[in-house]
Amino acid sequence: MFKVDFSIIMPAFNAELTLAESVQSVLAQTFGSYELIIVDDCSTDGTRDLIVSFASLDQRIRPVFLKENGGVSSARNAAIHFAKGRYIAFLDADDIWLENKLLYQFHAFSQGADVVYSDYVRFHKDGSENSVISPDGLDFKKMLCGNGIGNLTAAYDVSRLGKFYQEPIGHEDYLMWLQIFRSNVTAKRVPQELARYRVLNTSVSANKVKAISWVWNIYRNKVGLGFASSCYYFTRYVYSAIMKRV
Repeated sequence: MFKVDFSIIMPAFNAELTLAESVQSVLAQTFGSYELIIVDDCSTDGTRDLIVSFASLDQRIRPVFLKENGGVSSARNAAIHFAKGRYIAFLDADDIWLENKLLYQFHAFSQGADVVYSDYVRFHKDGSENSVISPDGLDFKKMLCGNGIGNLTAAYDVSRLGKFYQEPIGHEDYLMWLQIFRSNVTAKRVPQELARYRVLNTSVSANKVKAISWVWNIYRNKVGLGFASSCYYFTRYVYSAIMKRV
């Protein structure tokens, strides 16, 4: 049995056009102690066949096939349930890691961090892109002001924090990181662009009206903030979201 430091969580639904590039970016990592758990959320295209093909080529790839379509949080939770690694990291089936991503994060964890994250690049189909510089010194209050963590860049230490599962709501990853940071974690930023986030017009986060309502729901109903505090942090969140896109 091979050693597993990182468990990489990859949900996939009808991702046949992008899955191979995402998986190849994991296989190209200079740090090889990982398992890649790919969860097919009842795709209707060639995603399942691609997953089977990759799994036959590398024993570190663990396929999971759901019987019912449950959405991204359900797919991630299935992978988290099976994860064996000390560190849990996330990569969607249309995003890309740079080759030293896991290596740099492993070094950061070795220095005592509970959560490690990095800068990243947002890129579009037309070839345009912009860098997202993540803030240093993140804590719970700073996370309330805006999601300072790109989910595709981040990992957390299961041995220190336990496993965190995602709720089936909008911005499920943001809520999960808020719950993690509420535990007074030590977070370390790697000041390099270690991932590339593919911006798709069809992505759920592209619907701005829905996204606004999701954030408000998290503040009021999940975190339990009062109305005034919710208004304050909501304003800060919107500003932070705008700055990521310029």
